[in-house]
Amino acid sequence: MSRPFSRRRFLQQSGTAAATAAVLHGVHTMVRADRPLAANDEIVVGLIGCGGMGRANLRDFLRVAGVKVGALCDVDSTHIENAEQDVAKRRAQQNAKVEKYTTHKDFRELLDKKDIDCVIVATPDHWHALPTIYACMAGKDVYCEKPISHNIVEGRMMVNAVKKYKRVCQIGTQQRSGAHFQRAIELVQKGAIGEVYMTRTWNLSNEHPDGIGNPPDDNPPPYVDYDMWLGPAPKRPFNRNRFHYTWRWFFDYAAGMVGDWNVHLQDIIHLAMGTFHPVAVHASGGKFALRDNRDTPDTMEVTYEFVRPDGKPFVQVYTMRKYCVNHSQWSPGHAMQFLGSDGVLNLNRSGFEIVPEVRREGKKVVQRTEPIKSGGSDQHFPHVVNFIECVRSRQKPISDIETMHFTTTACHLANISLRVGRKIYWDPKTERCFKDPEHKVPDAEANRWLAREYRKPWELPKIELDQSA
Repeated sequence: MSRPFSRRRFLQQSGTAAATAAVLHGVHTMVRADRPLAANDEIVVGLIGCGGMGRANLRDFLRVAGVKVGALCDVDSTHIENAEQDVAKRRAQQNAKVEKYTTHKDFRELLDKKDIDCVIVATPDHWHALPTIYACMAGKDVYCEKPISHNIVEGRMMVNAVKKYKRVCQIGTQQRSGAHFQRAIELVQKGAIGEVYMTRTWNLSNEHPDGIGNPPDDNPPPYVDYDMWLGPAPKRPFNRNRFHYTWRWFFDYAAGMVGDWNVHLQDIIHLAMGTFHPVAVHASGGKFALRDNRDTPDTMEVTYEFVRPDGKPFVQVYTMRKYCVNHSQWSPGHAMQFLGSDGVLNLNRSGFEIVPEVRREGKKVVQRTEPIKSGGSDQHFPHVVNFIECVRSRQKPISDIETMHFTTTACHLANISLRVGRKIYWDPKTERCFKDPEHKVPDAEANRWLAREYRKPWELPKIELDQSA
């Protein structure tokens, strides 16, 4: 059996301390055998990315019995210090001692630790792929934040790594674990609002006119390894808007609002409607209103064409505005909407409601369906619990990586359509864009955006599956 993926061993083999990645075929050693664990077996977690979402994840992980922290990793030492304070506070609340753990700036050192069973990947989006893939190679299970990838090819390599190395991987689309989301999905699928031929999702806010502003380029903070933060992304001068918290508004690191928030919303649409692959995508919009230095859109309207499992079509429309809140919408901020023949189901994290359509029977007005209202429900902690249960049982988690790759792909396709300025047709079998619905004419311009070239010395491993297995 080959040894676990080792940063030290790889650097020795590569001959340079700067080199980090190559195609690492055959590197696969399980930290624990691929078997169910007993309820009293400890699960040791490592956190890669100790920013706000990473710390929120870790706090809920440490609420689960039998879970302990083994390592913290971040290129920003202040983030590690904040996470250490969280660990101490959580253990104090539990009247428990703080376990021994290590801290790292380089995620490969964390993955080299044999006592780590699973990792949380809560980095910026451009750093999701490599830690996830290498964690699978090192025999670790993974809880990765959404969206799973910076681009579609990365996502496919992540899916292949999870399959090849037989790992459990949960994606942080926690709405799936909310009881009121599950009930709303069930109502749609049981026909509570009749036939659904159109759905809508939206993100609305008002950042007009200055948005995130226009700070000048500057030197990175002394407590940050900025080159490591950039990783495979292009080399850029340090700018605080391209860094913590606001990095997601730059294509170098993320996919803008459609990749940040519509992944959550789109996922519930896919789940309720029973389909995950758009037939065609057409986006319009751009940066129209905000006077800041972001390069992702502040205005976007995306039309997705789908075919349901029963062969009937439906349209999904995503609306995003960062400059004007439309209070005529059911919920300013964010929401999902299912438009049925008998009623409308409005849904967000705070709850849902069914608003019946009406018809006239003579002088009588009759509701086509029953009005239903529901409050919200806990989502994040049940999502973490589901992952830990699956680490123990080796079952597929509720937000498995391949399904979430499909959802993330739909969001990436919106940006691709916007960039090429036209409707694109998607073939989920080949994961390629076409200019025609028959998939006879490849769309070379659109397909150019399916991946990107990594900044050296970083490389994306090409993970191929054994098709004969």
